[in-house]
Amino acid sequence: MVSRGEIGVLLISEDQLERAGLHAVLGRDPGIVIVGDVDSPGEAQRVASLCKPDVILCSERMVSRETLVLAERLAAQSNDARPVHLIVLVPSPDDQAISLLRIGRCTLLGRGVSPTDLIAAIRVTAAGYMPIRTDVARSLAAASVSLKGASQETLEQVRSLTKRERRVFELMIQGLSNPEIATGLGVAESTVKSHVQNILGKLDLRDRVQAVIFAYEAGIVRRSAALSGRLGMSVA
Repeated sequence: MVSRGEIGVLLISEDQLERAGLHAVLGRDPGIVIVGDVDSPGEAQRVASLCKPDVILCSERMVSRETLVLAERLAAQSNDARPVHLIVLVPSPDDQAISLLRIGRCTLLGRGVSPTDLIAAIRVTAAGYMPIRTDVARSLAAASVSLKGASQETLEQVRSLTKRERRVFELMIQGLSNPEIATGLGVAESTVKSHVQNILGKLDLRDRVQAVIFAYEAGIVRRSAALSGRLGMSVA
């Protein structure tokens, strides 16, 4: 039973030993309650309706079709009073993982994430935020994404950004948080938040994760620069 202020987590892993390990790691945090564990995303759909988790944590060797279906169903329930968030642990992002992020309401982490970072990600995700770290952004750049190049419509969207919004957009792509961007630009965090909302609106994006995908697939971010460790952005 999840009490007020606690985060209910449903675990998914086909590996029974891994599920036991996640139980041990998450059980250390008094604010997290494991409400169930299953061996497949398909089974999770049934169990979730009964145990009402806040977060579903799924660990896979590669993103399966079942996980994509689960993500789509959770996204369709995004207007519920108590929406369920999905965190997926994978070895490295691939095309299927990118499809998962496009659906939205999903957080993607490496299976080698530390216990401390995993707990932090669960807390942040349960609060309604989709964390996107610099190392994840670099992994997205390295994934086998089909870069289609910037269309005329995309170019027009980018040109609609002001000079300051373009700079904030560049820092978003690098995985910086609003406070970090504010510090770097020497402005108030509320100003950055306003810029971010304007950017997402002008580019017709739902969140920061979609902003990263938009930048790579449109060819706005130079993949070679990202792979060298610096995420650059060139705007036509």
